[in-house]
Amino acid sequence: VGRIMAALQQTGLADKTIVIYTSDHGDLLGDHGLYLKGPTPYDGLLRVGLIAAGPSVPAGKVVDDPVSILDLSPTIHEATAVAPAGDVHGASLWPLIRGDGASRDFAYSEWKVHPSRCGIALDLRTVRTKRHRLTVELGSGDGELYDLVNEPAELDNLWDDSSAATVRADLLDAVKSRPDDIRHPLAEPIGMA
Repeated sequence: VGRIMAALQQTGLADKTIVIYTSDHGDLLGDHGLYLKGPTPYDGLLRVGLIAAGPSVPAGKVVDDPVSILDLSPTIHEATAVAPAGDVHGASLWPLIRGDGASRDFAYSEWKVHPSRCGIALDLRTVRTKRHRLTVELGSGDGELYDLVNEPAELDNLWDDSSAATVRADLLDAVKSRPDDIRHPLAEPIGMA
């Protein structure tokens, strides 16, 4: 990355180039007794670094709102003033980068897995706020809900905890607010029996 940045400086392209450095996922390094990656949307997999540099990217700016790699496409489209060829998920990060007073409530993550991958078909939808992470498996309606402020190790699943019912309902609404181009909206509310 340093060589790329140096080459941009040497060729005079640094003032015309936006560089975005990130990853599509993190890795579990023993978290929850697991290694590598898989259909387990713990913070070790979800929280990856994203560094941007270039014109109109303020040096040293830190955004701590929940964002997703789904936001990269709209961000690049806005930066280049090129219209997307079709529907794009996510939202441009430029308002957050510029500090226009914008904020984000949550970010999406999705994982649809064929049984050959992990032994069972999974259709996971996750929303992550600054405080909570909720994951629901659309086929079964089962899920996980964690309070990441009070319990960052993600060991105390609050999914069936009546004291977290309102948070759970709000985060399920966030899941349902995702554009319906993968699967029909959840026809029936997922709730406690």
